[in-house]
Amino acid sequence: MAQTDQNRQNLFRTLLIVVIGQVGCLTLAVVLASVFGGLWLDNIFGTKPVFTLVLLFAGIPLSVSLMLYVSRKSLARLKEKYETEEKEKTV
Repeated sequence: MAQTDQNRQNLFRTLLIVVIGQVGCLTLAVVLASVFGGLWLDNIFGTKPVFTLVLLFAGIPLSVSLMLYVSRKSLARLKEKYETEEKEKTV
């Protein structure tokens, strides 16, 4: 019994680390794409901070949406794995 609790805690910790890493990388990618895309558009159209600021502010909801999507997918995977282990344990 204690071994399964330990396994569950290890699985949860691993999932938490993976989700934090994925969310951090996605947020960094969105911010970098917003900055470089905005600077490029500002350079092409001759506007100084307009496109950069617009893309940065548009990246906020995109980052939050991606964060929720990744978290839900990871949680669903964890739940599926947990249910599979519970079924195997009862059989």
